Amino acid sequence: MKRNAVALAVLGLFTGLASAQSSVTLYGVVDVAVERVKGATSITRMVSGQQQGSRWGVRGTEDLGGGLKAVFVLESGINAQSGTLGQGGRAFGRQSFVGLGGGWGTVRLGRQYSPMDDIAGIVGTKTYDVLSVVPIIGNGDYNRVDSAITYVSPTVANTVFQLQHSLGDGRASTDPSKDFAKQVSAHALYANGPLTAGVSIMQVTDADGVLAGKQGKDAVLLAGAYDFGAFKLSAYYDAEDKAAKKLKVYGLAAAFKFGETTVSVGAAQAKDVNGSAAAASDDAKIYTLQASHNLSKRTAVYGHLTAVSNDAAAALGFNSPVAGSNSNGIQFGLRHRF
Repeated sequence: MKRNAVALAVLGLFTGLASAQSSVTLYGVVDVAVERVKGATSITRMVSGQQQGSRWGVRGTEDLGGGLKAVFVLESGINAQSGTLGQGGRAFGRQSFVGLGGGWGTVRLGRQYSPMDDIAGIVGTKTYDVLSVVPIIGNGDYNRVDSAITYVSPTVANTVFQLQHSLGDGRASTDPSKDFAKQVSAHALYANGPLTAGVSIMQVTDADGVLAGKQGKDAVLLAGAYDFGAFKLSAYYDAEDKAAKKLKVYGLAAAFKFGETTVSVGAAQAKDVNGSAAAASDDAKIYTLQASHNLSKRTAVYGHLTAVSNDAAAALGFNSPVAGSNSNGIQFGLRHRF
């Protein structure tokens, strides 16, 4: 009887919490692939989250009246091949924020995606996509940021504006200041019918958590896509500080639809990968071939192939690639959303 009473009390508590919200949604993705990658060595392995990051999460809103609402997201990354937590073992490493919104826009506080990552999403942020193979900021170390204050505007002339400031973290050594990972970024994202286009900028005060002094970085990313119906064409350009020279990457991709199957091809050029004035041959070319077939609205099978051709001083690719050597990866996976 006591156990039943406790169970009823707990159930009542959660029922009360849910009813206090206008809406609460449990959601998730389970995505696992088998891949063969060639870098320093060749290896076959099972990996998680290759078409979409494996995750589970809870999101919700509460109507506060007068056009004001509260919003929250708690989202946990999962390494589905092993059942462990993603993002270095964080409980909610993908997102964890709370905010207030209204007709004037939304303000969010907590761990969030960066505005630059949103723009990168126009052309793809999967592991085998170019903007993940090339280590750009905003879709690498700063695709998500801690201690972030974000303002998201309402849609104005088919455009959403976003401004974000991260308060940063204490450095690992030499300097306990909060300059490490402190950043300011913004984007403008336009969407009107078949056309989607955006631009984002990011400035990081100190991108190194160990070395003394400030190692600042700044970057700009432009991306756009036009959906012609039977196929979609996308293009992008990124430039950012990288020591003595700016890293630059630009490319094109085309996606073709055949019923429930989509096949895409892409090519890109990365310039001055190391950013060193002494490294004259540090460019790379990247080629992608991807296919996805929907078995239902929630389940898909997919395949990805990416090949990287490195110049003598470039080392892009998979499995600890070696400078001057080519690297490639091929994978086949299954993704289910709930």
